[in-house]
Amino acid sequence: MERTLSRRALALLALICIGQQSGLSGEQQKAQSAPTTPGFSGFSVRATLSDKAGKTLADRKETVVVAAYFSGNPKPGTPRKYLSDIGQVDLGQANVEIAPGAIAKFGPVKLKQDALNQVDTKGPQLLINVYSGRKSSPDNLLDCGIYEDGLAPVEGKTIPISCKLIGE
Repeated sequence: MERTLSRRALALLALICIGQQSGLSGEQQKAQSAPTTPGFSGFSVRATLSDKAGKTLADRKETVVVAAYFSGNPKPGTPRKYLSDIGQVDLGQANVEIAPGAIAKFGPVKLKQDALNQVDTKGPQLLINVYSGRKSSPDNLLDCGIYEDGLAPVEGKTIPISCKLIGE
């Protein structure tokens, strides 16, 4: 089962960041058009699999989904329409589906400018969640770490996320 995080609620707003995929041909990335956020050229995620997880995914012809959720702390006076149910400014989400061992590329990062204008000086925050693509099973097969911190520090960098099979 996919990890459930309280910040997962941030995914409820429109898909705003365009991800570029690696390792899969013919797959299309869903994204909505939004103005490019100045200063955020993008980032990558390397989901490292345990030997057992890598073999299982390969045997099942399974994929890996890397989900990026963008949010921010509201500045004083932020209108309610910009706030999520947990009091954060929702800036969007993007999913990139990759082959096991490939690198998920996100960028350039695109966020809603009107919502971004409501974020405090800490700036946009990023939550990365990784799970199996559910091609061979209706359930997630992976137990992966997360990244939860600022967006600016990972610009142009690759974020490492370690994964193993659930129960491994």
